Amino acid sequence: MLFIPYKFDLSLNRIPFITILVCLVCIGIYSKQYANEADFQKRTIYYCSTTLSNIEIMAMEKTFGNASPETCSKLMFELAVSSKPEVLINEYAAESVKFAGFSEADSKIYIENMLLDKYEGYERAVPPLHTKELWYVPESWDPVTMVTSTFSHGSWDHLIGNLLFFYAFAAAVELIIGTLGFLGVILAMAFGTNVAYSLAMMPVADPLPTVGLSGVVMGMIAMLTFFLPTAKIRCFYWFIIKIGTVAVSAWFLALVFIGLDVHTLLTQEEMGGINLVAHVSGAFLGFTLGAIFFRTQKRAIVIDR
Repeated sequence: MLFIPYKFDLSLNRIPFITILVCLVCIGIYSKQYANEADFQKRTIYYCSTTLSNIEIMAMEKTFGNASPETCSKLMFELAVSSKPEVLINEYAAESVKFAGFSEADSKIYIENMLLDKYEGYERAVPPLHTKELWYVPESWDPVTMVTSTFSHGSWDHLIGNLLFFYAFAAAVELIIGTLGFLGVILAMAFGTNVAYSLAMMPVADPLPTVGLSGVVMGMIAMLTFFLPTAKIRCFYWFIIKIGTVAVSAWFLALVFIGLDVHTLLTQEEMGGINLVAHVSGAFLGFTLGAIFFRTQKRAIVIDR
């Protein structure tokens, strides 16, 4: 069953400008990412189709079994997105088939140097991938990319899903805590979820970089639940052949979405490409920030009702 929140189920007394602005910023950033990625892939294929020498073809065949432009493109892309391309090249060279007339050690060194030279030429010929400049590498502890990664995404599906959830919960939160408080909360969640990810990944040798608004989204779910647990969120649903909308209590949605993430984080070794640490830490931050800094706003909501 597909179940997607998309709107707070009450009339808002003013327009949630910052919520809308965040959505527009995310759309604008990913539009540029997407255009750059398309150009990046096109240039990568062209590079691999036109620059392979006979000796490089032989080296690729001994390393990967074939030297097609597709194999070369896959390798260059893998190296381009890796935080340690030299280590990856060394691993591939170590698994390669020996060149005739070379010792085992000399053959591996020769192939490693050739792949390094090829990758260096590729870096000169193909503009960098913008997403790599925006994402957050957990061992970097870089505060700038903690912010840029929060507003970047990995695909249109990733972006649209995050923004639907974000608008459904964040619009009401913005109106409850005000513009400055809302901006502060977003930044606190951006820093906090990425710090949590860095701490969680410290034992991991080569952790994956991260992008996406999902940590902030989970924080907004938890914060709205703190303020208005019984408030209704309108959701799309799709069950087999039946499609429609339904209003669901914020506390129930928080229980389902946060609970599933906590369960998966605690019971599965692989996260399946989803930053569950950011999800769970974002939810914790959202509820905690609400309970510590915005108790007055919660009391005012109760009085108004």
